[in-house]
Amino acid sequence: MSPLAQLGEALIDQAIASGELRPPPPATVLDLEVYFRTPESWRAAHSMLKGHGFLPPEMEQLKQAATLEEDLAACGDPAERIRLRRQIEELRTSFRLALERLRES
Repeated sequence: MSPLAQLGEALIDQAIASGELRPPPPATVLDLEVYFRTPESWRAAHSMLKGHGFLPPEMEQLKQAATLEEDLAACGDPAERIRLRRQIEELRTSFRLALERLRES
């Protein structure tokens, strides 16, 4: 094993011992479908962000749209309902455009 690999192993072992890094439980199924659907040039960044609890901007848009849909269901004001519908449609359109850009790259 190379000195660099030994150093890496030692740092991983140290992080596990300190509780900073927790390995998955035994027999955990690793779902790599989303990972491989992500464009190769974006994989490392998306993995790091996801691992630290951040959502990609596209997913944040869907989350915002879902929140607005809940607000729309509870809203009684016709003018406010129109505004909420427009915001929801803008977020969904932006999401669809982002997906198209991902597919093209």
